[in-house]
Amino acid sequence: MQTVHDLVTLVDEHDHQIGVMDKVEAHRGEEKRHRASSVCLFNKNGELLIQQRSKKKIVGALQWANTCCGNVWPGELYEECAQRRLQHELGITTTTVQPLYTFEYHVQCNDKFSEWEIDRVFVGKYDGEVKLNPDEVANFAWKLPGKVLEDIQKDQKEFVPWLKMILESEKFR
Repeated sequence: MQTVHDLVTLVDEHDHQIGVMDKVEAHRGEEKRHRASSVCLFNKNGELLIQQRSKKKIVGALQWANTCCGNVWPGELYEECAQRRLQHELGITTTTVQPLYTFEYHVQCNDKFSEWEIDRVFVGKYDGEVKLNPDEVANFAWKLPGKVLEDIQKDQKEFVPWLKMILESEKFR
């Protein structure tokens, strides 16, 4: 039986909910527009916590990404999703995040799956312990955002496509 944890919130171009769908099917082929949250945490040195996604991921397997991200469940708020993903992926429960901006993107990620998301970006500060969930995250690192952008320019295939979009946004700087 399918649970809310297996579903994404489908939306129109104005971010109005138009339905729900199985999360794998929502990413298959040309995919369906859905809600997502992306989190960027910074330490006291201004470094961004980035993660290498687990090999189990259908989108971005073993690629480097922002601190965490996830699909918003039906009935869930963007910020609730952000906090849920921080805890589930990285074991982080002691920080708060603030919404920075929302953007839409549509990209083919591999030969089977794509992303079409209205993505709300959250930022916060964190200097504590990181406890990786190996089903979600293979590795993590702290890097200055400018260095991450340099690394993306050298080898885009090592990074999820939305990370460059986030870091290059005027609203992010």
